[in-house]
Amino acid sequence: MTSFAQQTLADFLAALAAPTPAPGGGAAAAVSGATAAALVEMVAGLSLKKSPDGADAALQERTAAQMATIRGELLTLADDDAKAYDAFIQAMRLPKVEEHEREARGRAMSAAAEHAAAVPLQTLRAISAVAEAARLLTGRSLISAASDLDVALRFARAAGLSAAENVEANLPFIDDPETRATLANQTAASVAALERLTQA
Repeated sequence: MTSFAQQTLADFLAALAAPTPAPGGGAAAAVSGATAAALVEMVAGLSLKKSPDGADAALQERTAAQMATIRGELLTLADDDAKAYDAFIQAMRLPKVEEHEREARGRAMSAAAEHAAAVPLQTLRAISAVAEAARLLTGRSLISAASDLDVALRFARAAGLSAAENVEANLPFIDDPETRATLANQTAASVAALERLTQA
């Protein structure tokens, strides 16, 4: 599979629109999060360009570098999400006629679902870092770009909540109740933090 980062926007949207299971909502959430990161990076860069020796220049420089890194991470997570879902589909297609086949299929589905839940949880955490950076820049960056930070926060909220949906969709297929509970609790905590950061 060609990395989504190497595709044109039109190619990615065509892949998303295709009647195939992946890429799907998880990849879309990660790419939306990367868009939010890019906006925050832009605002930091514009602010730094306008006032390279300003009082908040160090914050703006750190933020621009952090967002560039997270933007790349989120694009990689978009790839990982599509691969994780493909692996789950492959596990579902394993034979299930004999008892030992059903057991093997169940174990494979559980392992695949655990990975397919872990990836969007990583996505959610990365997006929360984007929202936090946008909040830190608010009032400490170029006033004319304030609306871009607002847009970044809206993208981050939608993308993060969407990633959380993808975690939750995989939980019922995970056999181990402790693993399910841990993933659910971590997701809930990350969602709460994201909602605090992105509230109007």
